[in-house]
Amino acid sequence: MLTRTLLLVAGLVCLVAAVIYMVEMRSPLPLAVPSAPELVSSKMAHARPNQAESHGQQTQATTQSPSSLITPVPPSKPDVDTSRLLALASQLLHASYADEACLAGTAKAAKPEETAIHRWTDASGIIHFSDQAPTDSARDYRRIEAHDVPPILVRARGYDVNLPGDLSRNAISSAQAIERVLRDSLGVSGDPGLVLDIEFIASAQTYAQRAGNPAMANSEGSYSSLGRTIRIRFQDDDESNFLILRHEITHALVHERIGRLPTALNEGLASYFEHIKVTGMGAQVAIAESPRSLASARIEGDGQDALIELLARDGVGFYGPGQEQRYLRAFGLVSMLMQSQPGRAALSAVLAAQRDTPCVSVKAEKILQAHYPGGLVAMATSWAAWMRDPPTTVQAY
Repeated sequence: MLTRTLLLVAGLVCLVAAVIYMVEMRSPLPLAVPSAPELVSSKMAHARPNQAESHGQQTQATTQSPSSLITPVPPSKPDVDTSRLLALASQLLHASYADEACLAGTAKAAKPEETAIHRWTDASGIIHFSDQAPTDSARDYRRIEAHDVPPILVRARGYDVNLPGDLSRNAISSAQAIERVLRDSLGVSGDPGLVLDIEFIASAQTYAQRAGNPAMANSEGSYSSLGRTIRIRFQDDDESNFLILRHEITHALVHERIGRLPTALNEGLASYFEHIKVTGMGAQVAIAESPRSLASARIEGDGQDALIELLARDGVGFYGPGQEQRYLRAFGLVSMLMQSQPGRAALSAVLAAQRDTPCVSVKAEKILQAHYPGGLVAMATSWAAWMRDPPTTVQAY
């Protein structure tokens, strides 16, 4: 706390000094600082049969000084760069809270609640664990109180449509399962808990307006980092609604726990966890992409150029023509990494580094090169082989 206070004071001193200097030099002060881009994630309706996603582009607001109204007088000390002075002041001023601002920070609003785990044996002799009590005949029934379950607060609403049945319990169980895998298998830490603001919308036009981007009228779901809100265009069946919901919950958890993860890995994780199924106190992820779908993203050769190209397309470069192929390849990359301990360790290293600097996307290729056995060359070879012949196994957690 003392360090942050000192940084804040130092930043204010530098900022005041810069203002005084520029007033004396009769140099115009910039009117505004560009705002940080808002991340808007979306799942495209036309791509759903192949489980491919598309995101709205990141945008950055800029403000230009009205030079036509101000005639600057050349400073008497041209060797001093006032823009660098202002940049330094701004960095110091924001040092105490910039990292937190790039994380969602909703955990503080999620209050812990007592949770009961139910254990029983069914008529076939199978033992069950669940957060729901048995509804049919059961023997050896026990109720177990759980005190360390991360609290998940769901605030759901239907804008112009009724909510899907059992939405709250499905959202909570999915979020807890994804969070558990992130924590136990990938070492993602952070304050326990999460607040999920979810809005279901029937009209495509209204959905695009609510999402804040007319180009998203064809998408099925979105997560806005600015409003920390998931919006889903209502589907005809609950499973489709919940699949989209799991995808967007993953984006919310990445924003909550990790920060501005490079786009390929962010989308790869969301596409991977949209397939998660809660099974009692565990979870499973099945590779449910159809062979025909993955064949469209097949990688020829050793995969090295394709891997570098995928990782290099961050932000707006990931979207646009060819994005469906990139989504499938990102899904394949994360799936390949998650199926082995060395792969999970390499991915975990990227997530840990991103958490340390949540406002600036890390250079994932450098971290993977250092932590994956054999570096990027070996990773590209394994990834290309996975895309050519995806496994049909189920990953249990």
